[in-house]
Parts: sequence; structure tokens; C-alpha cells
Amino acid sequence: MIKNRIESEKINRFFKGEYSEEDRSYLNEVFCDRDKEKELGKHLRRQWYELLSDSDLKEEQLDHILYRIHYEVNTKLEKSKRTLSTFVKWFSRVAAILILPLLIYSGIHFYRTTSKENTSWVEIKSPAWTRAQFSLPDGTTGWLNSNSSIKYDGRFNNNRQVTLNGEAFFDVYQDSKRPFKVSGDEILVTVFGTRFNIASYDNENTVEVVLEEGRLLFNNKEMNKSYSMQPNDCIIYNKKLDDFTIEVVEPETYSSWTNGKLVFRNDSLDVIARRLERWYNIEVEVRGNMTNQSRLRATFVDENLEKVLKLLKLSLPVTYEINPPQIQMDGTYSKTKVIITSIIN
Repeated sequence: MIKNRIESEKINRFFKGEYSEEDRSYLNEVFCDRDKEKELGKHLRRQWYELLSDSDLKEEQLDHILYRIHYEVNTKLEKSKRTLSTFVKWFSRVAAILILPLLIYSGIHFYRTTSKENTSWVEIKSPAWTRAQFSLPDGTTGWLNSNSSIKYDGRFNNNRQVTLNGEAFFDVYQDSKRPFKVSGDEILVTVFGTRFNIASYDNENTVEVVLEEGRLLFNNKEMNKSYSMQPNDCIIYNKKLDDFTIEVVEPETYSSWTNGKLVFRNDSLDVIARRLERWYNIEVEVRGNMTNQSRLRATFVDENLEKVLKLLKLSLPVTYEINPPQIQMDGTYSKTKVIITSIIN
């Protein structure tokens, strides 16, 4: 049993942010050691209860802490230097015993830092290659897709409004006296208790809103163009033209990403390109003359980019090439770029 003892002081220093490089190396070793899982679990549970009993937070203030969870965790993971395989190995072994104490500690630290300000903001982020589930103070739940974030005022229950950059699925808690609002780049949607998917990336020319059920009012930012959406409606808003088109679609195909599926149902190549960009965090360029007949129907689960492109080539009259990331002048790397070319004359 002696060999399975953990060095509590090193773990405590890590949570306080006073750790050394030696402490961090020790934590990496402990979290990947199955023989120490039981002892580690006991220590973290003990630390968790000590944090709660030592905290001067009021009960109603804990909600504000928990909504910082995904931001704290995902941001730390995004900055990690570990390879993906090492991360998966580490995470799968310690998630059940590590995340809750760490999040509560991070949340308490965040609260004590921001509570001194007159106005606080909460941001939930989902970095590249991840999806994040969230819950808002009013009971609204949802998912954030890769490279997406929502932000809201700490006084959220007064206005029920969030700002979105990226793609999200919302299951909105109904409150007729306080409609739920989502503002994106150049648009505003007002929701009256509903389920819907919205893609509003700052760096894209279009905004896409798909209503699954309920009622939703779509507006541009100038509030001079609006549309009352019905279930199965899809609005595609063009920012440059300040105009939108409406289609009737299968909403489940647009929210399938929340279940880890990439689904196409008679989708055109421009739609395919946009969704491949978001799904694989890549850049897609379409070249050549694509007719409206070039559409794809397929479902992918845990398929890599190469396999998806091979099927695309078999299904449509196209060829493709994959250009790996290139180093930029500032030392960073560009995204992988896929060029899809039509072979129709």
C-alpha cells in the first residue's frame, strides 16, 4: 500500500496555482497510474468538501460558478501541449474523479475574482475538435460546436440574452414573460420556448438558423427585416446582401453534430463545404462549375476526412486534393486546406 500513497502537498500546490514543474510532472504521472486511482479519488473528494466548507459563497451564488465550467476546462485543454492520444489516455482515466473538484475550485476562484466588479460576464467556449454541453441559469440547455462560444451578462435571468459566435443547438426553457434572445453577427433571434440550431460565425458570410420545434422570430440587426419561422424552416441570411432565403429541411440533419454524426440529406456542394469546414476545422475551396444536381445523401460517424472525401468523389463528379498546414510568417500554422474541383465541363 505504501507505493500507492500520493503526495498531497504537490496536488494541493497545483490547485492553488503555486506548483512547480516537478509538481506538474508528478500530477501527470499520478493521473495515469491505475494503482493510485483509489487513493487519488479519496484525496480529491476530501479536498472538494474542504473547499465547499471553507467557502463563504451563498447557496444561490453557486449557479454562477457552474456556468463557467466549460470555459475553464476547454480553455485549459486547448492550451495543453499534450498530443491527442496522450490526452485521451489521461482524460479517460481521471475524468470521473478529477473534473468536479477542479471545476468547483476554478469556479470559486473565478467568482472571487469577478464579484468585485460591477458587471460580470460569463463565457462558455468549445475549442477546435470538441463539442461542449451547457446549461444556462434559466434552465435552457444546449450544445456548442467546435470553435464556438456563447457569452452572457451575469444578470442573465433579467434579460435572457446570449451572444453567439459559432454554431450552437438550443433547447430553450419557455417563459412567456421573458423571451430568450440570441444575437449573432448581424442577426438577432427571439425565441418563445423552442429547439433550434444556429450557425453564426464572425468569419463567414452567411448565418444559418434551423427551427426544430416551437416559435422563433428572426431579425437582421437593423430590425428592418424579419421572419416568423415555423418548424422545419431553414433561414440562410447573407450578410453582404442583407437578405435571406427560406427552405424547408429535415432539422435533425442540422443538429446531428450534437450526437457525433455528420449527416447530409440531399445537400448541395456549398452546404457540404461549409459543414466540412466546421466539422474538421479545415478550409474548403470549391472550384469549377457545380450544377444544382450535384447533391449528397450520406451519414458519417467517426470517419476521418480522407474517407469522407473519397465517398464524395464516388458520389459526385468531383476530384479533391488535401494541402497540409503551412507555417505562416508569424510562426503559426494555417489550417489544412481541401480543394474540391468539379469535372463537369
